[in-house]
Amino acid sequence: MPTCLRRLVTTAAIGIFCVPPPLAAQTPSLDEVLKRAADYISTWVPRLANIVSTEAYAQTGRVPGSTATRRLRLKSDVLLVRYPGGDLTWMLFRDVAETNGKPLAHAPERLLTLFAEAPADAKEQAQRIATESVHYHLPGATASATNPFLVVALMHEFYQPSLRFRLGDVDRNTLALRFEERAETGPVDGRNGERLPLLLPDVGRVRGTVWLDVETGRIVKTEGRMSLYGLAVSSTSTTTFALDQRLAVMLPTEMHTTWGAVSGTAKYSNYRRFNVGTTETPILKPLRP
Repeated sequence: MPTCLRRLVTTAAIGIFCVPPPLAAQTPSLDEVLKRAADYISTWVPRLANIVSTEAYAQTGRVPGSTATRRLRLKSDVLLVRYPGGDLTWMLFRDVAETNGKPLAHAPERLLTLFAEAPADAKEQAQRIATESVHYHLPGATASATNPFLVVALMHEFYQPSLRFRLGDVDRNTLALRFEERAETGPVDGRNGERLPLLLPDVGRVRGTVWLDVETGRIVKTEGRMSLYGLAVSSTSTTTFALDQRLAVMLPTEMHTTWGAVSGTAKYSNYRRFNVGTTETPILKPLRP
């Protein structure tokens, strides 16, 4: 090879290997991530006020005590709203309208009407509807395990001291934040080594992962694994969120759940906003799963 050509090739090779690699995105500290998540929730949850969704929830599982498999399809209205007549606590409400394609014998969109008109006994009516809806699921279902906002609620700053956190991997600016409920703790909330009460008494201690945007704290996916009475895992709940362009807010698109021998997939569509006859400004308080 001619000397001049060898020099050209050598120079080009040096240039290739000397190009500095792109700077890696700086991963924030754990404290920064928790603050960004809490700040995001404090602005995001009020924007969900008065938004209702249609939930199509398919469940499959074995009937207890037999090998028979049962399939169930539920269609419901789902809302995250201020608890009527209460202390402005945010709660999830589900009103089952159909089971296996058969309409139930109650007024259509009764939950929507209840919150829009806010009668004097709204609190009692809403609680009755919420309790009633759990009974339509396959056996073993709980309000916590079937709540798409369950893990998001636990990221609120009110609940963070009851959890242990650690940072996971970053993939395309999305950070995995892993958490585990404390069974006992040191000096948290003034307690010193005492047994902490369950955050979710109906399903047991919770652990899982939250996937969020590194910069904004915006939550795109959650996974919760709940164990009760010493069982390894008794129920799971995984929810994905996406931006609704029309309403300009992140909303659940799909939830996958398991409890016992039952598995389910809930899909959310037909998001719409309804008006409430009040001039009050919603105030964010800790979410109650």
